[in-house]
Amino acid sequence: MIGGKYTEFIDLLSYGEELVFVFRENKYFLQGWWNDDNTQATMVLAAIDGKDFDGYLWETHQDRMSKCADLFLSAPLWHGKDFTQIQEEVIWTDW
Repeated sequence: MIGGKYTEFIDLLSYGEELVFVFRENKYFLQGWWNDDNTQATMVLAAIDGKDFDGYLWETHQDRMSKCADLFLSAPLWHGKDFTQIQEEVIWTDW
């Protein structure tokens, strides 16, 4: 991972923190949150391209934020590869 430590990124991901990163010149926003009664965690991935919001690229609802993170890391969202396979190309950035 460029711009930060991969292990720190994973730690923040497991807590649902807002994360912004670039992969192959495309910018993405990843975030998790709990529902009002703290029984369901949600995690979403969106593209940030300067256009109007056009829906999430990926979304999951689980009983633990760590499950959401694990599912994100293993989802083949990047040309058939998962995040762990592309993380060396990812640039961790801010807005």
